[in-house]
Amino acid sequence: MNRLSLIFFSSIFTINLSFSQNEIAKQILDDLSEKGKSYTDITAEFTLNFSNSEQEIDEDSEGKIWIKEDMYKLDMSSDLSIINNGETLWYFMKDVPEVQIMDNDPEDEMNPSKIFTIYERGYKYEYKGSDSINSDSIHKIDLYPNESGMISLVTLYIDTKKTELIKIGIIEKEGGTTTYTITKFITNSDIPTSTFNFKSKDYPNIEVIDLR
Repeated sequence: MNRLSLIFFSSIFTINLSFSQNEIAKQILDDLSEKGKSYTDITAEFTLNFSNSEQEIDEDSEGKIWIKEDMYKLDMSSDLSIINNGETLWYFMKDVPEVQIMDNDPEDEMNPSKIFTIYERGYKYEYKGSDSINSDSIHKIDLYPNESGMISLVTLYIDTKKTELIKIGIIEKEGGTTTYTITKFITNSDIPTSTFNFKSKDYPNIEVIDLR
């Protein structure tokens, strides 16, 4: 076999392997999406690590999130809450205390309520193989945004048996890396819709900044 033929067959093999990996990734992501859509709501607890070697940052925190339809509430141990009812977003800093009010951005690529379908909106995906986390077998899938933005890579770690997200890694173009590790995952617990609204009157001394 001459050198040209070798290069040709090598190229064909690489292309076929790439298609195969993409097909595997899509099937896993489709299964994850289908299962996610079957939930009426989600309650999850997680740990978060943010690091940036250039800025010498390495911080850990914990949080809890509630998701229902296109609404979510995120509570962080750092005294920060983000509440979104699908129309309005409240950014509540408890220790100040201050709340910033904004219109919901339906195009927000990192909206937690859309995490199960993120791959459907402007991302290329690639199956990176199987591994284990705390003795749990997982699939690892990388998502690459098609358009320019703050994010360069999202990595999903999916439990092979339960088809559930157990870890999410996000790499920003400016060098920051955020890792969410899910420690508790509860579904279909009938979360009241009132969970996703913020009432300033409940905090008499709060400063309200309306940015709408």
